[in-house]
Amino acid sequence: MKQPCLLSTDGLTESILNIQTIEPDELDRFDSRNTSFWLVDMSDPIKGWKTVCQLRSNLYPAIYLRPIVYLMSPNIIPDEMYHAANGHIKAEALSESALEAWTSRLEPINLWIEKLDNPSTVKDTNIAFRMLRLIACDDKEIAPSTTTRINSGFVYPRLEPLFTKEDNSVFDTLNFLLEQKLINSHFISKAHFCGHCESAFLNFKETCSQCNSEDIQSDDIIHHFKCAHTGELSDFRNGDELICPKCERTLQHIGVDYDKPSIIFNCNQCSHSFQEPEIQATCFNCGRTSSPENLIHRTIHSYTISAIGKNAAIYGLDTLFTRIMENKLNLTAMPSFKAFYAIEASRIQRYKVSTSSLTLIHMENMSDIYIRMGGRSKELFEELSIIFRTTLRTCDVITALNESTFFIIMTETSSKHAKRAIERISERVSELLDNNLGFTPEIKSEIYPIDENTELDTTLENFQRKHVS
Repeated sequence: MKQPCLLSTDGLTESILNIQTIEPDELDRFDSRNTSFWLVDMSDPIKGWKTVCQLRSNLYPAIYLRPIVYLMSPNIIPDEMYHAANGHIKAEALSESALEAWTSRLEPINLWIEKLDNPSTVKDTNIAFRMLRLIACDDKEIAPSTTTRINSGFVYPRLEPLFTKEDNSVFDTLNFLLEQKLINSHFISKAHFCGHCESAFLNFKETCSQCNSEDIQSDDIIHHFKCAHTGELSDFRNGDELICPKCERTLQHIGVDYDKPSIIFNCNQCSHSFQEPEIQATCFNCGRTSSPENLIHRTIHSYTISAIGKNAAIYGLDTLFTRIMENKLNLTAMPSFKAFYAIEASRIQRYKVSTSSLTLIHMENMSDIYIRMGGRSKELFEELSIIFRTTLRTCDVITALNESTFFIIMTETSSKHAKRAIERISERVSELLDNNLGFTPEIKSEIYPIDENTELDTTLENFQRKHVS
């Protein structure tokens, strides 16, 4: 039977109801298959939150998808931190029956995890895929919370621990999943963000339409019905009374003697008078001032898993890059790739007049493209496909393990010439990503001559073990 596992950094031991206890740093060495949920010690909220982030940022599905329950002390934690867990148990209410009740309540999530292929041994390296699975396994609405703790002003508590940086990666990844129809969105609100740093904390202010000074004041316009005189309220004010400066009658009742048709603004710096002030927004984070039309306008949604997303979360996400490459490069399925390799190895062994090369490529941090480019990911992946297409020949055979790892059979190509081709691909990919995203991916490659003595499956497995995290 599955049992909870306590994660603690403060020396709590197995003496607590004989619960198995580990430290967060031991997660990768821990067999979590019989764990019903993670019981996270929140006696120190900062340490507890760090533990939650370590759990959710782990790459093994059996670890990062496992439910989290807080062991709560009297300490108060922020709402967005509180809602990142599946529930909580108060320290004074901790008992065998309470643990059993939570184990039973969270059983549907654990049954969902067991549907996955090798959740304890196969890592999910794609951040968008991990987010999709986290949404799918709980099958509940992912709703945002407002916060002053981070510049974005909004957080998705269940998803925030997946990301180590305080930026808009959560929004960008959600937009990517939405565009792929893997999740559904539901309107919550609209918000403005700084066009420079994307902070939600803005000071909206009225300024002079002539000199842009904030030192302005407003005054009501008074229309006297009897003599039709119109002027500023300050011109009518005489002590506690309102007296028309034209006809000197006392104005007593608004709507009977007079009305206030509009407002006028006066600038204390340049003495300009105007009725429509300019609206400016100054960011509390970076100090930049801009007009509303230059702000980022973002619609805030809650999200639920779609029918397509449920299927993709269990059986795998057909990545955007590999889909594009299938169209652009006639990407070969792995079984066909292996069959072609066997034929090519046999041909070379028999005739001994030429050589072909097996080239293995892995590009690090490719999942950043989904996060940082959002809806423009498709454009960038198409550019990457063009690089592969123009460098490789139509007689070369290529298959993809995912958007980061590619295996290529370069026919009639020596290892020397294969190396040159990979160098060209690396240079052009690095230049493209540096220009668009400001980072240069680490590209790892290995090249082997194709012959019958090379065991393809072993070679591919060794490459993945060495280079694919």
